Amino acid sequence: MEEFVKNELESIKEPVKIRFSLTEKDNDLEGFLNNISKVNKLIVLENDTSLTEKPVFYIEKNGISVKFLGRITGGELKAFLESVKMVANNEYHISERILEFVEEVDKPVDVKVFVTTSCGWCPPAILKAVSFAIANPNIKVSIIECYSFPELATKYNVSAVPKTVINDKVEFVGVKDDNEFFGYIIKALGEV
Repeated sequence: MEEFVKNELESIKEPVKIRFSLTEKDNDLEGFLNNISKVNKLIVLENDTSLTEKPVFYIEKNGISVKFLGRITGGELKAFLESVKMVANNEYHISERILEFVEEVDKPVDVKVFVTTSCGWCPPAILKAVSFAIANPNIKVSIIECYSFPELATKYNVSAVPKTVINDKVEFVGVKDDNEFFGYIIKALGEV
């Protein structure tokens, strides 16, 4: 596992912060975080006991903030590590054609992606949302693991994952390409 984490994070070239808060049952996650900060010294950890949602992880750098709510295990583990790397290196996977439009968004956009740890389609949906957050800091992304936060899954009527909710107005299930994802953002902003 340590070799896998090292390989995933060795390309980080700039500092990134992971702010987190865990429950008493999450000692394994704290050990995991300590290990990734040992693997790459550019990963700075901050245990923020003022955070009320637990377990929660914020990946932060220069106004970019990606929030993971819930346990980061299963398929989400690789997506979490990839997200750390993407935020640290300011990398995103959005076509140049769509990127021009994404950069022009000047209103707050709240993207919630509901996932489970055993979903094969969830990691690509996570990375797509994270890409949009990196491309424009007005876009805030929360990845919510349904089994850790069943009250949120119920509130947003999650019956299949990955489910994405934008500004509590627009929602879709599945993985979308750049154009479709951006179209949902525009619809949520009421510009269509």
